[in-house]
Amino acid sequence: MITILCLCLLVAVQAKAQQSVADVLQQVAANNKTLQAAAQYREARKLEYKTGLNPEDPLVEYDYFNGQPAEAGNQKEFAVTQRIDFPTAYGRKRRVANLQEAQADYQYAQQRQDILLEAQQAALQLIYLNKQARELEKRYEDVEALYRRFQKSTRAGEGNVLDENKARVRLLDIRTTLQANKARRRVLQEKLTELNGGNPVALSDTAFTAMPAVPAFEVLDSLIEVSDPRLKTLEQQARVQEEKVKVAKALALPKLEGGYRYQSILGQTFQGVHAGISIPLWERRNTVSTQQAYSQYAQAQLEAERVAHRQEVRQAYEEYRVLQESLRDYQELMARPENLRLLEKALRFGEISAAEYFMELSFYYDTYDKYLELEAEAQQKAAELLRYTL
Repeated sequence: MITILCLCLLVAVQAKAQQSVADVLQQVAANNKTLQAAAQYREARKLEYKTGLNPEDPLVEYDYFNGQPAEAGNQKEFAVTQRIDFPTAYGRKRRVANLQEAQADYQYAQQRQDILLEAQQAALQLIYLNKQARELEKRYEDVEALYRRFQKSTRAGEGNVLDENKARVRLLDIRTTLQANKARRRVLQEKLTELNGGNPVALSDTAFTAMPAVPAFEVLDSLIEVSDPRLKTLEQQARVQEEKVKVAKALALPKLEGGYRYQSILGQTFQGVHAGISIPLWERRNTVSTQQAYSQYAQAQLEAERVAHRQEVRQAYEEYRVLQESLRDYQELMARPENLRLLEKALRFGEISAAEYFMELSFYYDTYDKYLELEAEAQQKAAELLRYTL
C-alpha cells in the first residue's frame, strides 16, 4: 500500500513538473527580465508625459532700496506675477499626453508580444527535437538489434562482414545525429531558461497540440490589423503629431501675465494689479511648420507600414498554406507503417540484401524526418500568424 502511494505521489509530482507551451508562455510573461524592465520604463515614460502640463510657477519678488541721503527714505517693492500660455494650449497638451501614454502601452505590448513569440517558437522547436530524439532512440534500438544479429551470423559463418559493417555505420550515423539533437535541445532549454528570467523550464513533450485554426487570409489580415501593437503604435504616433500641430498653434498665440504689485516710498504706499501680454513675433517662428512636417512624416510612415504589413501577412499565410498541403501528403504517407514491417520481413527471409534494406530504410527515415520538419514548420508558421493572440 505504501509503495502504491509513493508511486502515485511520484507520478503526481512529475505531472505537476511537466509544462505545456501555454504554461511556458505564462511563466515567461511573469518572469522575463526584459519585460519587467520594459514595464518600469513604460511607467517612467508615462510620468514624463504628465510633466509640463501646468502653467509656470508664480514669480514672487521683493526689493528693498536704502535711500541716500537718509531723508530720502527707503523704498520697498513687492510683486507676485503669474504667466500662462494661451488657455487652449493646456487642453491640447493634456490630449497629447494621453495619446502618448496609450502609445507607451502599445510599445510595451509589442515588446511583450515579440518576447512571447520568441519563447513560443523556441518551445515548439524543442518539442520537435524531443519528438525527433524519441524517433532516433527507437531507430538506434532497431538497428542495434539488427547489428547484433548480423554480428552473430558472421561469427557463426552464416553471414558476411559487409552486412555487419553496414549496420555499424548506420548505428554511428544515428548516434551522431542523437548527439547533435541533444546539443540543440540543451541550447533551447538554456534559451527558454533565459527568457523565463533564469528559472528552469521543464518541457519534455514529444507531441504537438492540435494545430490552431488559422482564419482565411482576409479575415486574418483584418484581425491582425486591428490588434497588432506595431501598427497601433504608429497610428498613435500619427495622432500625437496631429495634436502637436494644434499645441504649436496654441503656443504661438500671445502669452498672458497677471499679478499683484506693492510699493512703499517716503511713507507712501502704492498697490494694484499687474497685467501683460506677449507679442508673438520671433520666439516660436517655424514651430507650427516643423510640427506639420513631422505629422506628414508620421502619416506616411503609417501608410508604408500598412502596405508592408499586408504583404508580410500574405507571404506568411501563403507559406503556411503550402506547408499545410505538404504536411497532409506526408501524413497520408506516414499513415502506412506496414511498409517498414514488410521491409524487415523481406530482409529476414532473404528476399533483399542488406545493402538494399539499408537503402530503403534510409529512404524511409529521410521521408519521416521531412515529415517531422514540416510538422514543426507548420506549427511555428501558425504561431507566427496568430501572434496577435499572445
